[in-house]
Amino acid sequence: MRSSFRSRSHAARRAVAVTAGAFALAGASAFAQDNAQQAAADEAATDVLQEVIVTAQKREESLQETPIAITAFSAQTLETQRVNNVMDLLNKVPSLNLAPFAGTRVAPNLFIRGMGNLNSQSTKDNATGIYIDGVPVGRSIGLATDIADLERVEVLRGPQGTLWGRNTTAGAINFITRKPDDQFSVAAQLTAGSWDLRSGRARINAPITDKLFARLAYMRTENEGWVENLNTALPNQINFNEDRKKEAVRAALRFEATEALTFDYAFDSSKMIYGNHFYQIIAGPNAVPGRQESVNRIRGLNPSDTEVAGHNLTVTWELGSATLKSISAYRDLDSRTNMNFVDIFTQDNAQAQHQFSEELQLVGDTLNDRIKYAVGLFYFDEAAHEQLASRFAGGAVVDEFLVKAESTSKAIYSQVTWTPPVLDDRLGLTAGLRYTEDSRKATKTYLRTGLSPAVLPGTVVVGDRDFDSLNPAFTVDFAFTDNVNAYAKYTTGYRAGGFNTQSTPAFFGAGFNQEDVKAYEIGLKSDLLEKRLRVNLAAFRSKYSDLQVDQARTPPIFTDTLNAGSATVKGVELESAAVLARGLTANLFYSWLDGDYQSYIDNGVELEAVRHMQNAPRYQVGAGLEYAFPHLPIGELLLNVDYRKQAEFYAGPIANTLSPGYDVWNARLQLAEIPAPQGSFRVAVWARNLTDEVYRYSTTNLGVISAQFGPPRSVGVDMIYEF
Repeated sequence: MRSSFRSRSHAARRAVAVTAGAFALAGASAFAQDNAQQAAADEAATDVLQEVIVTAQKREESLQETPIAITAFSAQTLETQRVNNVMDLLNKVPSLNLAPFAGTRVAPNLFIRGMGNLNSQSTKDNATGIYIDGVPVGRSIGLATDIADLERVEVLRGPQGTLWGRNTTAGAINFITRKPDDQFSVAAQLTAGSWDLRSGRARINAPITDKLFARLAYMRTENEGWVENLNTALPNQINFNEDRKKEAVRAALRFEATEALTFDYAFDSSKMIYGNHFYQIIAGPNAVPGRQESVNRIRGLNPSDTEVAGHNLTVTWELGSATLKSISAYRDLDSRTNMNFVDIFTQDNAQAQHQFSEELQLVGDTLNDRIKYAVGLFYFDEAAHEQLASRFAGGAVVDEFLVKAESTSKAIYSQVTWTPPVLDDRLGLTAGLRYTEDSRKATKTYLRTGLSPAVLPGTVVVGDRDFDSLNPAFTVDFAFTDNVNAYAKYTTGYRAGGFNTQSTPAFFGAGFNQEDVKAYEIGLKSDLLEKRLRVNLAAFRSKYSDLQVDQARTPPIFTDTLNAGSATVKGVELESAAVLARGLTANLFYSWLDGDYQSYIDNGVELEAVRHMQNAPRYQVGAGLEYAFPHLPIGELLLNVDYRKQAEFYAGPIANTLSPGYDVWNARLQLAEIPAPQGSFRVAVWARNLTDEVYRYSTTNLGVISAQFGPPRSVGVDMIYEF
């Protein structure tokens, strides 16, 4: 059988694997070895690339045998790369571009393979599905808050409509946290760095009984921001880009009722008090050359705050060759944002949301592993409200509205993989199908209408839309050898429609339609030279219909989502890693994207020729080196250096949003296994943007052309103790 063929070397792979999931594809330790002290414990591990385990198909599988384009980050790499939230993934994943949402730093714009969002309306969903331990996160507000106690992050590129559901027309990102176990352990970390960065984190894992285990993690970060706010005359002022306080806590319990039945409960909370992104005018008479690092704005900047929290109960029941899992979750969001864009235009935005979700999964195999299956039921319910006040000329003109929205989503899905008794069991045939029904209702109340005098204050507009989709998927994969696998796949995806919160009454009520995608992909995953070289390739072509595009309106500070028509995105992705010598690992990624609109109709006008794919750089390059020095009497020395290059890109569909390409270097030097009476101690120094590159996150048309710049060079030190 195919499973037997592929498992002949499985035990050997596990024997040399120091820890499953020990790599970061396209990061400084992408596809890399585990940390130096672990590698030293098993000298053989220094000579090979480690096996990576992922759960992209709802079961634990080797990444190299999973026919999906995936980037995975291990716990070690998350520490090395300082990844705590979605925004930290910037420039670490091929075909992924992230930029902060206009104004608020907690709602990143996520784009995978050229598809994503430019706004954070409470009545519109992301094109990339975000999950925490399999629980969907409904709103983009709050995605940049930290997540405590991460074990692994998996980024799935391309439509994932069968197993991951609606709103994955671009891809899916799953944050996986550490679970309690039966071993007592503690850990603590202190960090200090540029702009008065102060950070601390701690965690403890403890068995309560022989069946009940607990885990508690806490982290807190403060910094003063790198754009100084010179306006000290107003009260309660903070710097732009400042993290006055970021906190994240996670408490988890695991109860192993029987050998077959496990209960996992977790509570997580993330809070952020912050100063919003600074918008630097880069065109016109008020343009400032270079990168502005201080400003004296008349209206200053008051702190914003966002809090997200959730409860998750996962019940896992092992049924022999199958596993039945229930994931029940409740999450809520509370956000208040003060935004000073260019002084003459400010906004105050309040969003609140709560959601409930339930997913039942049955994953297993039969006929001696010839058939593997995953079937499930999914339910999602959310309620949200959003109140936005836009002030012009210091409040001389004010627009304000209140939106209340409710949505539900129901789905049933299945996926089956068959290994036919031919070709030495090397062939796999997979078919999947998902049916989804969505309902969305919303009301908009106009409170103040300074820019729309024809609309009377108190006007209420109602929107009520239903959507549904049937999404098939097919994959053929073939194992040429134990270490070389190829696949070809056809997948589909669907994103529900919605309503435009900032629009006119007529356009709000009509809303916009659902987005659909058909995608073709071929790929190759290989471990060569006795697992010293890893080369993964993917080539894809995605065809979108009723594409949801965020388009600036008049005045240009407002955006609406419209169904532009159709678009095609094609590209190639390369991910590679190699063991160059004992202790020396190199990695490389490259992505090339080419996206074009076939139709872009706005108000009856065909604009295909003058509209651009947003946040879709033509190419991205990433490279890194990790070197574990020979053992020293004082400890184990580990050096990480990584480089990222990105081509120019349009932050929006119009020409004046072009952002230049840029290069960024990062480095980290760690001394681990420092002798201590108990446990282990390590110290690391690091630098981000080592060459002090001046680059932009995005370029925005706010009536004037403005840009959000990336931070200057920063340096710091980490001190970590584990017992």
